[in-house]
Amino acid sequence: MQRFLKSVAGLIAVGLIIYGMVPWSKEEHWLPCLWAATLLGGFAIWPIRTQRATGIYTATQNLALFMIIGFTMLTLQLLRTQVIRADEIYNRVVAEDDGNVTSNIRLVRSTNRIKRGAIFDSQGVTMAENVIVSDNRSYRTYPIANQYDMRAFGHTLGYVSSIYGLYGLESSYNEYLAGGKGNSWQNLQNQLFSRPREGNNVQLTINAQLQDRAFKALDGRVGSVVVMDVKTGAIRAMVSTPSFDPSQLTLRLDAEDYAAESDRVVNYWNSLISDESRPLVFRSTQGQYPPGSTFKTVTAIGVLNNPDVGKPEEITCPNELFPQEGVSVPVVNAVDDEAGYIAQKFGQKFGLDGVYAFSCNTAFAQYGIRLQSEGRNLLEDQARRFHIYPADELPDTGDLTDLPSAPSQLYGGEDGDEWWSQPVAVADTAYGQGRLLVTPLEMAMITQSIGNNGDMMKPYLVERVTTPQGGELYQARPRKIGDPMSVEVSQRIRVSMKAVVEQGWSGATVAGVPGYSVGGKSGTAENPLGAPHAWFISLAPLDDPKYAVAVMVENGGEGTSVGGSLAGIVMTAALEINP
Repeated sequence: MQRFLKSVAGLIAVGLIIYGMVPWSKEEHWLPCLWAATLLGGFAIWPIRTQRATGIYTATQNLALFMIIGFTMLTLQLLRTQVIRADEIYNRVVAEDDGNVTSNIRLVRSTNRIKRGAIFDSQGVTMAENVIVSDNRSYRTYPIANQYDMRAFGHTLGYVSSIYGLYGLESSYNEYLAGGKGNSWQNLQNQLFSRPREGNNVQLTINAQLQDRAFKALDGRVGSVVVMDVKTGAIRAMVSTPSFDPSQLTLRLDAEDYAAESDRVVNYWNSLISDESRPLVFRSTQGQYPPGSTFKTVTAIGVLNNPDVGKPEEITCPNELFPQEGVSVPVVNAVDDEAGYIAQKFGQKFGLDGVYAFSCNTAFAQYGIRLQSEGRNLLEDQARRFHIYPADELPDTGDLTDLPSAPSQLYGGEDGDEWWSQPVAVADTAYGQGRLLVTPLEMAMITQSIGNNGDMMKPYLVERVTTPQGGELYQARPRKIGDPMSVEVSQRIRVSMKAVVEQGWSGATVAGVPGYSVGGKSGTAENPLGAPHAWFISLAPLDDPKYAVAVMVENGGEGTSVGGSLAGIVMTAALEINP
């Protein structure tokens, strides 16, 4: 029996070490795995060693065994750090909540003698490239700065700094851009003939002109804009304000006064990290906010996916609703007698279109309770299908892998499960409040899936990577990552989105685009730290959707007017430019 237990302990110890070593294991799991494996491994071999000696030899061999175990632990730690995870650690980039970034500046300094690959927009416009100065050294320049405000591209491109390292796409695609991946034969020739190494070129999905117009549409307000291609998931524009100019973080190697040049970069960096508005944070992918009434879109789809339970056309819009007994604060609507306004446009027997168009909180609270009542978990299941996760399933990152992105969560906190089990929590969540936290990218993805007949596509920013000679190293392939609704439901919810712009609150009409059928949904998200956040999602043209837009203005106030007007400007630009 003892021999069997020792064998099992040894196998478990080996399994823990292997798990801790594999690339997909979490960093925080390694040390517990190492210590647990040490204890189990010690148990597995200890009886064997102690049975061989008695007297003074026992103490000597026990000491030797302790030393062997200790050196084994150190060896495993060094093996993992300096061999197995060496590349990961060397290329690691850590972004703090304030946007401050820590990375390995050796990556940049080693590439000063490399002609770093260029970055192009979807139309082939050069966004970033390297210029060679004396002694075959080079540094990053930005040709589009002659046409556009570089702050529109700061978060997307990232930066290359000899002082502060790499960030953004410059970091995530550094192996390609620096020539370390995909161009080995050409690099070998360059080395043999003492020619400077060349990196590979990266073409993005974003359109520089649309990106610039989206940035200008924000007009200095704190917020973000995301424009997605409905059919593919390609991101055509993605901006966040406040932002930064990546050219100001690049040391010009041909500067006459290198000390002054270094001071310029340091001063600019210090101004960014001391700015309370956190300009280094990419709000489009990393900002997590309550979505307000835009989340009613998810609830409505849950109702349409489960019509027998949700009963989409059997709904009322009372002035207030108490979700459960003992609750002193009811769910209320934005205005009194909202049912009267709905009846004027949709008749007395209004259904989903009416309460969606006029964003009736009490109606969606009822929908949410129906979906979650009697042991059902339909609202949570619907959110999960859109990649909005409960606390115990929250992944480390969001769906965008080209840049750091945060996941969206249905509820959080240590008491999340207990909180979610209460009807009042379900009611608040169903109309977009509660403990919901989503990114603007997530809301764009929800809108994209509606326009794509229910298929959610993986968002991506990089279209392809090519060698300096034009050979193709990578080509993006649109990939489906979920089907949160059927074709019929996607077409039905578009009808409700159309009603928002054409029949809902008058302010939502500003989201329309002359000559096109546009659908949308506003959101005014309550914010305990200040004025509400203004949201709007839109889709156009509704007969054959091409673009999904999500906009958010921090502390912007009314989503219908503020969010709607911003979404209208951006959608107009997208349809005009047609990237």
